[in-house]
Amino acid sequence: MRFLPVFLDLREGRVALVGSGAAAANKLRLLQSAGASVRWYANGAEGAGTNVEVSVADPRHADFSEFVAVVSAAGDGLDDEIAARARAHHVPINVVDRPDLSTFIFPAIVDRGDVVVAVGTGGASPVLARRLRERIEALLPERIGDLAALMGRFRARVAQARHGRGAGLLRDFWERVVDGPIGAAALRGHWHDAEAALARAIERPDDAHAQAGIVFLVGAGPGDADLLTVRALQVLQDADIIFYDELVTAEILERARRDAKRVPVGRRSGQPGIGQDAINEHLAEAARRGLKVVRLKGGDPFIFGRGGEELDYLRRAGIEVVVVPGVTAAMGCAAEAGLPLTLRHEATQLTFISAQHADGDAQIVWSNYADPKITLVVYMGLGKAASVRDGLIAAGREPGTPAAVLVRGTRKDSKYFVGRLDEIAALAARAADGPGLLVVGEAVARSDIWRAAAERAFAEIAA
Repeated sequence: MRFLPVFLDLREGRVALVGSGAAAANKLRLLQSAGASVRWYANGAEGAGTNVEVSVADPRHADFSEFVAVVSAAGDGLDDEIAARARAHHVPINVVDRPDLSTFIFPAIVDRGDVVVAVGTGGASPVLARRLRERIEALLPERIGDLAALMGRFRARVAQARHGRGAGLLRDFWERVVDGPIGAAALRGHWHDAEAALARAIERPDDAHAQAGIVFLVGAGPGDADLLTVRALQVLQDADIIFYDELVTAEILERARRDAKRVPVGRRSGQPGIGQDAINEHLAEAARRGLKVVRLKGGDPFIFGRGGEELDYLRRAGIEVVVVPGVTAAMGCAAEAGLPLTLRHEATQLTFISAQHADGDAQIVWSNYADPKITLVVYMGLGKAASVRDGLIAAGREPGTPAAVLVRGTRKDSKYFVGRLDEIAALAARAADGPGLLVVGEAVARSDIWRAAAERAFAEIAA
């Protein structure tokens, strides 16, 4: 490690900036974001902003002893002279793109207010540093700096309340703040709740409320791990225990924290498995033990995922719950198939239904979906495709309406079948195993999979 990472307070002195090009302007923005007072040696500079003194004097004749740091972006021999003057006065110097002349360098920065992450490669590869910064930035919650500021406001109060109880207990307290309901509330922007809970925890550090865990109802998306939301990934990497459904793929579970306990609670349709009441109890029991609990569901927890039932149960039990939405199966699978679920003139309505009650059950009124401008997406429909077909046709939907069966969408073993509504049961039989969706509507005929099927049919006829 050649350069020691440090955070320099620039508000107590003046920084010299040399150069008038784009590189100098970029460094000026960084210096201003740190609250620096800058003397900018540049010809013709305009709109420099506050705390910036533009000078047309020769920087080589400046009194370097008044600077707390010097940045040179002249891009010519002047850089060498400025670097030599700065070194002679023992002033930190950065020469843009010249680590050999620099005593400090600018890292790639992730700025979240009070939380700042700096990534450096010793000046060897700024592009690599930027790529690393982008990945880190995607993982950090947007409000993490605000959480740090909240903790800073209460730091002295916590230290006073817990004086004499040992550094270990103080560290444990702050870990519970960051990892528990207080931190979760802050990261969601619920500042009043977070401050009130933190104040209670300070006054009653052993209160069960301060020790309580939290449950995250997380949508895992349709199967592709790359479709996890950034928030879902953050929660998975913080989890103590994960209760996951049958539809959650191994690739998604691999994105979770390595030492998190993983508990399967899903079941295939028509097969025995743990009931919803038992799942609810497991979630509540884990939260009461102070754990950070993730309930991981395929798709979105509020789209036929029974997330609403779990949310209601846990809230009635007095347990903090956070919902993290996911990419719905319909959206993700349709996107991969190039299937626009709505079209301005042909498909102006979009409806999701579950086929669990498709066999003549009064809950499904098929006449509600007879309009040819409705795109109907049927969840859990592979085994009920004949009932879906019969119900829609009896309600007036044309037998020739384009239809598709999307199976294991976004996964490596995904399959797609297209045809007419009156053929949908045969298409579902070809799919055999799920999970799968049925899609009925004119929009299907505008999809990539429809065009591909038409091209294959034409090639077979031509052959």
